[in-house]
Amino acid sequence: MQVREIMSKNIEVVDRNDNLRTVEERMAIKQLRHLPVLDQGEVVGMVTQRDLFKAAMSSTMGYGEKAQQAYLQSVRVKEIMTYPVATVSPDISVAAAADMLINKGIGCLPVVDDHQLIGLVTKTDLLRCLRALKAA
Repeated sequence: MQVREIMSKNIEVVDRNDNLRTVEERMAIKQLRHLPVLDQGEVVGMVTQRDLFKAAMSSTMGYGEKAQQAYLQSVRVKEIMTYPVATVSPDISVAAAADMLINKGIGCLPVVDDHQLIGLVTKTDLLRCLRALKAA
């Protein structure tokens, strides 16, 4: 089985110059944990809930909600995003993608074809795949 068969195709993305407050709101509304950062269609980074949490905690310890929101409004994605990002081809096996997630200690892999983002494969996608296999 290949990644193209289980990847999520409806992907939310952010720009490296978006502010963290916008990213945090989008993640909360859409219930997302990972957002690829694109520049001219190419994946240049990844921002996660953990990145947002660390950024907010490190700079607003002891301050109120208003100060935290002001801080998040002032910081850009490019300042906290993870890069370089491990990516996979849609033709890679699901097992190989699972190995990468486990060995790198990450929660998702952007799926790229000809340098363009076409999907994401997450631990949740792998669990759904496992459940479907067990049900079959």
